[in-house]
Amino acid sequence: MICKKLYLDYKNFVEVNQWGDADLLMGTINICDSSIAQLPDIAKIKEFISKIDLITPHMDDFGTALGSYALNASASVYETLEFITDQDNTHIFNIGNYYTDTVDFKIQEEGDLTELEIENHPLMIAAWNFILEQTKNNA
Repeated sequence: MICKKLYLDYKNFVEVNQWGDADLLMGTINICDSSIAQLPDIAKIKEFISKIDLITPHMDDFGTALGSYALNASASVYETLEFITDQDNTHIFNIGNYYTDTVDFKIQEEGDLTELEIENHPLMIAAWNFILEQTKNNA
C-alpha cells in the first residue's frame, strides 16, 4: 500500500525529468501485490531487484525534492522485493521510513517548521496512523 501511495511521486518525477521507468515500477508493485496471495517466484523477484535498482534516481544526479520523492518511491519497492525474498522485518521498517520521510519533506515545503510542528502536523499524524493500520491489518 505504501509503494502505491509513493508511486505517483515517481511517475511525476519521470515525466518532469524524462528519466526512469514508471511502468516498470508499477508493474513491480503489482508483482509484489500478487506475492501476497500466492507463493512468489523468488528467482523472478530477484531479477526485479536489480531492475528497480537501475531506475532508482541518485541524489547526486537529481538533488531536488522531486528526486528525493522518487528515490523514496523506488526504494520502497526495492525494500518490498527484498522482504519477499528474505522476510527480514527491517525492510518493513525501512518502507515506513521512506513514507514518513516523504511526508516530512512535503510538510517542510509549506514553510520553516520545527520538528515538533512537523510531528504534530495533520499529514504526519495521518501517515503514522496509516502505517499503524497497515501493520494491524497485516499482522
